[in-house]
Amino acid sequence: NATMVRTLVNWRAIAPRRPASATNPFDKAYRFDDLDEFVRNAQVRNLEVLMTVWGTPGWANGGKAAQFLPKNTADFKNFCRALAARYSGRYPGFPFVRFYGIWNESNLGNFLAPQFNSQGKIVSPANYAKLAAAGYSGLKAGNSKALVAIGETSSHGRDKKLRGQTDTVAPATFMKGVAKANKKLKFDAWAHHPYPFPVSLPPTQKVRYPNVMLSTMPQFEKDLDKAFGRKSIPVWITEYGDETKPGEPHGVTEAQQAKYLPQAISIAKKDARVPMFVWFVFRDSTGNPWQSGIY
Repeated sequence: NATMVRTLVNWRAIAPRRPASATNPFDKAYRFDDLDEFVRNAQVRNLEVLMTVWGTPGWANGGKAAQFLPKNTADFKNFCRALAARYSGRYPGFPFVRFYGIWNESNLGNFLAPQFNSQGKIVSPANYAKLAAAGYSGLKAGNSKALVAIGETSSHGRDKKLRGQTDTVAPATFMKGVAKANKKLKFDAWAHHPYPFPVSLPPTQKVRYPNVMLSTMPQFEKDLDKAFGRKSIPVWITEYGDETKPGEPHGVTEAQQAKYLPQAISIAKKDARVPMFVWFVFRDSTGNPWQSGIY
């Protein structure tokens, strides 16, 4: 009885070279075949699709890794426009896609770099605000009916550099930084991944804010409205899951997962601000480092 399925759209993989006409959804440089198949299979199963766009091609960021932003955000805007247009329902054989997210866990250095400058000051929220503005503009230009979430934040972060550790910023700190950089930023929802941390803990886990798990979502929602000067901004839970043993040695047992899963969904369902809940992932698979599959 699922109603939707989420996938990462890897800009770097789909556009391995600079397209001649970047806003054209059928430019010969684009490699959309796998994504087309995914969307068509979802439609056959009466599932809507959520696409989270991530990963900068080397040609757009000076040959750096995927987590480094494009030198010119117009390149991202143009790709997003082509993506949303391709799945706007205007082209026969290409189903309509309604939901989009901009970047993945943008408060983690694994996915967005840098998080801090050389003096240790947090810089990722301001950089992300520019990316989000470009992505939103492109997606809406490609399909005015698209619903676009920003953030896609991880549940926890440190707000300071720690030698030998991945750079991270706490999600509420990151959100407030984005709002400070652009309070008028347009978006339809904030997307968040309120995973328990450490992974062995239940969905009722108590945490210290500005980390945001299910227990601190109400505080985050209040601060989200205040930061952007809006009311009742929706929060999409675009990833949540419990990793299980033995694949994840520090995870929960399958029996605990079976208990925690409906508990987590029940907590989210009682929150009027949360219209979406995505469990990550559906099935464990060989080579996948994440072990939270229901199957």
